[in-house]
Amino acid sequence: MVNILTMTHGEMAQGLYQTVNMVIGEQENFSYLPFRPDQSLDSLIGTLKNKLEEFKNDLPCLVLVDLFGGSPSNAIVHLIAEGYNLQAVAGVNLPMVITALTEREMYSSVEEFTGYIRSAGSDGVVNIVERLMEE
Repeated sequence: MVNILTMTHGEMAQGLYQTVNMVIGEQENFSYLPFRPDQSLDSLIGTLKNKLEEFKNDLPCLVLVDLFGGSPSNAIVHLIAEGYNLQAVAGVNLPMVITALTEREMYSSVEEFTGYIRSAGSDGVVNIVERLMEE
């Protein structure tokens, strides 16, 4: 198993968390962390460290962030440099999070799982009109 954390600018992370709970029910080892407008990167890094400690286990953590190069992804880079056992994917969306939570026990390698989740996020982006025309 792997811990899963969504971390985004603003309240998107909380919205994903609440929506997942509505769609598939409450999940173990799943949390969220918003990056607030009044927060510095250093403050976010400290809050992220605290959030990771809340998992209370030694499992690796997959962090799903909104934008590559934004403060949430930069905070991940800092923690990886400090030796934290993290994997991260930018471009988080609801299909990605649901897939991560429902299929995380199928993978023994967190690196392989992370690659799969990246693909699942891309596959979740669908042009509805084109899909209807295919049928």
